[in-house]
Amino acid sequence: MFRFKSYSLRLCVVGVLGLLMAMIAPAFADKVVITYSGAKTTAPSFGAICAGITSCDYGMENFTGWTGSSVFNSTFKDGGAGTYNQPTGVTFSGAYSAGTGTTTGAGGEWISQTQNQFGGVNGQNYPELFGNAAPQVTKPGTGTATYNLALSSAGVPGINYFGIWISALDAYNNLVVYAGTTVVAQFNSQILLAQLGACPGSPANPFCGNPTPQFLGQDSGELFVYVNIYDLNGFITNVSFTNGGSTGFESSNHAVAYLSQVNPVGTVVPEPGTLGLVAVGLLGLAKVRGKLRLKTVRR
Repeated sequence: MFRFKSYSLRLCVVGVLGLLMAMIAPAFADKVVITYSGAKTTAPSFGAICAGITSCDYGMENFTGWTGSSVFNSTFKDGGAGTYNQPTGVTFSGAYSAGTGTTTGAGGEWISQTQNQFGGVNGQNYPELFGNAAPQVTKPGTGTATYNLALSSAGVPGINYFGIWISALDAYNNLVVYAGTTVVAQFNSQILLAQLGACPGSPANPFCGNPTPQFLGQDSGELFVYVNIYDLNGFITNVSFTNGGSTGFESSNHAVAYLSQVNPVGTVVPEPGTLGLVAVGLLGLAKVRGKLRLKTVRR
């Protein structure tokens, strides 16, 4: 009897601690919320994002002019009418560059692709980041393939929103978000894959297959989703895109914004590490509950 009570107590403590740790981990300097938009969405919903706030300045990059150079400078104003709002004196700038050891150009890991069933919108090019082990890579680099985006702004305090359409999502499409040199958020694609479910799914998963008119329904075995990253109490200065597998990381319609009040829109994506801690906590509590039920039955 004593051993049973002691074991139950330990499980209960583990469960409670697991849940408490999940509530506070990971301990990033800024509070960042990551969400995803509704199915078939390829661009940020600025109407909803800006609703009810005093100041909302934004812009979008769809890579119209990028041909694969290792450095690409963006003003986030090439998305066409309605995709940017930058009053006089407000500017956003982004410098895209290949990570250390990441190869570019034909046969490289970071290249420009024309729109196809895997990525791109409105006939525009898009950046593709192949993992080092991808069969398309004939001049492999070293380690995980990476490219970086350095952000800056003028006329506003900073950038507290970053959006990205990730097409043909797979388990190696990850993002790291920085405020200066400090990591403030990580986007783990495996968490979102688990959250959205498999393709084609039953009933049919609305996130499966290319939603663009040019390639509608193609690549039906992969997910296409728009991801929103909100910094609630700070500003985003850098985003790192990584691929450590043998697949591609396709994306387009990168967006930035300054929001005077940050009210995240979309379905929240759990933080990396939180799900595991919650699982540990719930498992501990579930075992305790099971033991207590067993004890009651035996009586």
